[in-house]
Amino acid sequence: YLYSLQYPTQDLRENFCRNPNNDPGGPWCYTTDPNVRAEECGIPQCSEVCMTCNGEDYRGKMDHTERGKECQRWDSIRPHKHHFQPKKYRQKDLKDNYCRNPDNRLRPWCYTMDPKTPWEYCNITVCGKIWVFGKGTDYRGTMNVTPEGVTCQRWDSQSPHTHSFLPQNFKCK
Repeated sequence: YLYSLQYPTQDLRENFCRNPNNDPGGPWCYTTDPNVRAEECGIPQCSEVCMTCNGEDYRGKMDHTERGKECQRWDSIRPHKHHFQPKKYRQKDLKDNYCRNPDNRLRPWCYTMDPKTPWEYCNITVCGKIWVFGKGTDYRGTMNVTPEGVTCQRWDSQSPHTHSFLPQNFKCK
């Protein structure tokens, strides 16, 4: 019952790796091996390589737009004057001339060094199913095998391991 209150949105479907308890090791699963209760799934991080959702949390070093234009530094007002000064928007990580999404647009963007083009979107790869962001609590991929090759136990099964993470208490986001 406690888990259903704390973790109501973890999408515990089938036997996919998940992180319903905010484990620092990332997504994990109960295994089908009676001798090994649970294991981390070894899914790689994706904080500076790709973006999730609309890229508000993207902190990579892409500094050119999708059409190849060099980005203007955020702390500069040349060639384009703007109000996104790094000191005013500290939580947005407006460093150097890196693509960012400080105002909730469709994806990361930047002001350009081209006087005729105020801004453009950047071509940042969307994190795929083989990457996790942070501790992987939002991971919704289909990995269902541990790095050692052990198949994950279904979340709706209590065999071979009993547990409290029941799918009906962890609806999809």
